[in-house]
This record gives sequence, C-alpha cells and structure tokens, in this order.
Amino acid sequence: MPRMPAKIRRRYREGLKILDSEVEEAFLRGEGLLGTPPELRTLEDWHAHWARWRDVVMPKAIEHQPGLRPFACYVCGEIEPPPLLHPVPLTARFFKVYIPSTRGDGQWHHRYPEPYQRDETLHLRDLGVVDDAEMKRHRAWRRDGMPFTYVFEQGSYE
Repeated sequence: MPRMPAKIRRRYREGLKILDSEVEEAFLRGEGLLGTPPELRTLEDWHAHWARWRDVVMPKAIEHQPGLRPFACYVCGEIEPPPLLHPVPLTARFFKVYIPSTRGDGQWHHRYPEPYQRDETLHLRDLGVVDDAEMKRHRAWRRDGMPFTYVFEQGSYE
C-alpha cells in the first residue's frame, strides 16, 4: 500500500520558534512531566528562557489559573515567594527543588500546603499583584473544581 506524502508542518516551513511543552510545564509548575528539562538546568537558563517566553506564558496562565502565578515568576525574582508559617517535617514529601547557578550558589524553591506555607493567592493579594476582579475569578474557578484548561504552545500549531 502506498504511503501518504509527508506533511511538512507550518512551524518548520515558516521557521517559527515553538515553546517546548516540557519547558512550558516547568514554567507553570516547577518541573515538567519528565522532571527538570535540560534547557532549564541553571538559574541563568531560567532567566534567559523566561525573558524570551514570558509574554506568551503569563497571559495564558493568568487566564486559566486566576489568582495564581507561574512558578518561573518566583524563580526569576519577579515576585517574592509566600512565607513559611511553620517548620516542615523532614518526613513530608512536598514539592521542593534546588536550582543551581553558574556562580556556585543556587536557590531552593518549594510549594507547601497551607498549614506550612501561606496561601499563594492571599499572599499575591497582599502584595498588590492580584486585584479584586481576579480574586472574584479565582473564587469562581475554585468553585468549578479548579479545571486545568491551559493549552500548551507546542500543541497549538500544526
């Protein structure tokens, strides 16, 4: 049986730069589906990639997850992370990642549940990052069960 002719995807024809879904997932949550993407090994890599893709990821993240901000905002220092309220037990298995720097130092970043860390939305409201309209959208989003409707850039092109 003869094969169909190969379809040359638009992104390759037009030379478009497409954001890899693993990098985009790491921007949102701190790690991709397969762990830390190779493109984001150091703090400097995070800063360079976030500067390149911030205008693409940030509006979609605010639209699909109102009241929250991408993990990359905290890594790159745009927003200070929510403070710890109580010490976390050593046996707890919550998300925690160390991002090294080429200067020899690095940063620890984590996401702990509410008894240990302040709620992210309330923290952002106190900083003035989230306004009342976005808080209203956040409450409605929480009532709907917090659906994850974010469409990754890599999947939105032919």
